[in-house]
Amino acid sequence: MIERKDVLILGAGLTGLSAAWVLGDRATVLEREARPGGLVRTEKIGDYWFDHVVHLLYFQDLDTERRVRGLMGDVLAPCPPTAWVETPHGTTRFPLQMHLGGLDPEVCVRCIKDLAELTYKPPAQQPRNFEEMLLLTFGRAMCDAFLFPYNRKMWKRPLNELAPSGFTWNITRPDFEKVLKGAVAQNLDAKAYNSAGWYPRPPAGSPVRGMEVLSASLAGEASDLRLGQTVTSVDLEERVVTVQYGDRSRTWTERIGFKDAMLSSLPLPRMLKMCEQTPPDLREACSKLTRNRVISVALAVEGPRPKAPGHWRYYGDESLIFTRLVFLHEFDELCAPPEGWSLLVEITEPAEAPLTDPKVLLERVLADVRRTGAIPEGSRIIDHKFMKIDPAYVVFSLENQPVVERARKFLASYGVTSLGRYGSWEYSGMSGCMHDGFDWAEKIAAGKAPAVVEEESATVVSGAGKGR
Repeated sequence: MIERKDVLILGAGLTGLSAAWVLGDRATVLEREARPGGLVRTEKIGDYWFDHVVHLLYFQDLDTERRVRGLMGDVLAPCPPTAWVETPHGTTRFPLQMHLGGLDPEVCVRCIKDLAELTYKPPAQQPRNFEEMLLLTFGRAMCDAFLFPYNRKMWKRPLNELAPSGFTWNITRPDFEKVLKGAVAQNLDAKAYNSAGWYPRPPAGSPVRGMEVLSASLAGEASDLRLGQTVTSVDLEERVVTVQYGDRSRTWTERIGFKDAMLSSLPLPRMLKMCEQTPPDLREACSKLTRNRVISVALAVEGPRPKAPGHWRYYGDESLIFTRLVFLHEFDELCAPPEGWSLLVEITEPAEAPLTDPKVLLERVLADVRRTGAIPEGSRIIDHKFMKIDPAYVVFSLENQPVVERARKFLASYGVTSLGRYGSWEYSGMSGCMHDGFDWAEKIAAGKAPAVVEEESATVVSGAGKGR
């Protein structure tokens, strides 16, 4: 017997939970994990708390801000971040281009000279790949000083084989006068794109801390959230999903259908693999979509907290295994006991590469962290935890985007919408994911069910789509 729901939502990440909030008892959310939130979860080691990766909430639109701040109240606190960039030529504030005065004077001059040439004699050509995009945006000196080595370490692939767009929301050529101001004086007016940040700070003794407070708040508004439910197959023609649940001793299988619409926030390759009607060539193409995973190493540190470390620090030195160190007690002082602090080490790896032996990885992490001087004298690491996030970063290769567009059009041809960071297979933030969930659900609530692509239009998806 098939249980039929008005709306099915696959995945209880921020997109799915936001949509469920709007739709109320019309929506059923299926989540395979025991806790909602997807990537936006926080782990506890003793009295230390660690987000899976660095999370800072900033709002891209007023409607999302109104909804979320109204839901969370004073627990959601302002948290304007301070971030630093570590280079072989000096340490400076983030963003690098607005604080060149922290670099070696000769390097600073070269950076200004290159940017001036780009600004007042702009190149005629358009960038063909990510490497050229960085060069034509910031100039050779800035790229050599930090942007090239950092991005090589971040993406673990030749930069000239990556697409020229898609990686961030805000890579544009910086204003030359503002760059010059940051080179000759401390540029306190220079703001990062996420300078108006927010972070949850619940009272002492709260059962949940960190950014998972946001996930828990959204989950509390979902009328029918089913955890521990693993979707194993999807019949698009019958509008039915097969779900498995239970434990090691016993499992059950159930079939659940939808009447009006289905939203999938599952990673696009996983969703296409489960759909019975996916053409074999599309299933194969999706399985090859490139991505990076993140290994986050949570270090519980006992001892004096570092003085003014910032919220996080980027490291361009390619001999260091990590891309970033995150000081979670700077986001919320109660993320660690008073006599300690929480350090999160982020390591990026190609998802197709074999995992490093945990013991070997920990030894390397501890050696590299100590080499940076991030742990002050008198502090010692008393515990640790590995967290694997896969997928973590979508890799925008020159071949990926046509596959993504074809896959999403294929699902749309059956009235299924694929959204979220990994459902859309894009680089997006928390606010954008919630906005997409709210927007989709409001259309469904208004009776605007996703249009099913007609057969004539659906044939277009076999061709290459346009890159973004």
